[in-house]
Amino acid sequence: MAATRSRKEYLKYERHLATVQPGLCAFCAIEAGSDQLIKETKHFKIIYNIFPYSLWDGQRVVEHLMVAPQTHTDTLSALNDKQKAEYVDILQEYESNGYNIYARAPVSKIKSIAHQHTHLIKTEGAARRFLLLLRKPYFRIVS
Repeated sequence: MAATRSRKEYLKYERHLATVQPGLCAFCAIEAGSDQLIKETKHFKIIYNIFPYSLWDGQRVVEHLMVAPQTHTDTLSALNDKQKAEYVDILQEYESNGYNIYARAPVSKIKSIAHQHTHLIKTEGAARRFLLLLRKPYFRIVS
């Protein structure tokens, strides 16, 4: 398992998803002036993940951002050549600053928002010495 949230974070996220109105896109609704918006480029938004992972590859997450296209799409294949070039430039910038890059395919069963988005995850860099994670019932011990 690459990423996980604590039980408390996961339950908070599940409650949030239950309140989302069908047909409304949380990423499309993020506009200039939003606390969630870090930066806008011509074709993309760089935003804070308001429900960040707490662990990534056994390491504590210190910052969890996302890159989302300005226009609503659920797949990278819908981007034109200029958008693709800008997307790679953004990923290259964050990768060079120590961020892990992760995106789910449109057909992923656990992808919760249909708008394509790529996770930018910065970790503390040290793997946990001990990690026990049980999914059902959800229980986690980390040291």
